[in-house]
Amino acid sequence: MGAALAEVLRTFGPAYLREHAPSTAQARVWRAIVACRTPAMGGTLQQCDRCGRQQRLFHSCRNRHCPQCQSGARDAWRQAQLAELLPVPYCHLVFTLPHALNSLAQRHTRWVYRTLMQCAAAALSEFAANPRWLGAMGAFTLVLHTWTQDLRRHVHVHALMACGGLDAEGRWCTPKRSPTFLFPVHALSRVFRGKVLDALRRANQAGKLPLDPADTDVARQTRLKELNQPLSEVRCLEFDALQRTPCKRQP
Repeated sequence: MGAALAEVLRTFGPAYLREHAPSTAQARVWRAIVACRTPAMGGTLQQCDRCGRQQRLFHSCRNRHCPQCQSGARDAWRQAQLAELLPVPYCHLVFTLPHALNSLAQRHTRWVYRTLMQCAAAALSEFAANPRWLGAMGAFTLVLHTWTQDLRRHVHVHALMACGGLDAEGRWCTPKRSPTFLFPVHALSRVFRGKVLDALRRANQAGKLPLDPADTDVARQTRLKELNQPLSEVRCLEFDALQRTPCKRQP
């Protein structure tokens, strides 16, 4: 499919471009697809040690929009992940860090990333154990993202969580309110925010987040304010909408 698309772009592309002006991003993808696995990308020459037969392999463009290289790897990865899922609905949650604390994340990267993951996991486990919502041990996977697509710092944790869990006797429990409602998003957000604040406060008091002595007085005051400001922007996003379209394991 990828080679066919590249051939279509080579054959009909010039006529199309005479009447249309693609954006910079579109033009970049266009060039990548056309050049993928061609001499324009360069390559390697392989030779058999026994018969001496040679084969030239050209490099792929590795553009995520190219069906000739990236889509195949993406589909294989997706199928492998789906094989690990339980045959139950899933929901997607996002826990974010306010951009006002980006400099803290840059200066104390390991502590901030670890703390966010721990607080997200603790909040989800706490709500799952609550008999009002689930009364069971939750099953979820966390993935840390630190940038946006345009490479701006945006620290957030994605959570893929099963809409159900195992109780103390090993029985599967479904959400108490309805199959499509797991936790109240605003309450979960407050608990997560409280856990991050508490961890930040304790680390600051224990001296685990020292200020840089090379900073100016103004910079030190700014960083001290960052360490003590309320995390009013920390929130969970995309919860209800994705609850309405749960992810299920493919048959």
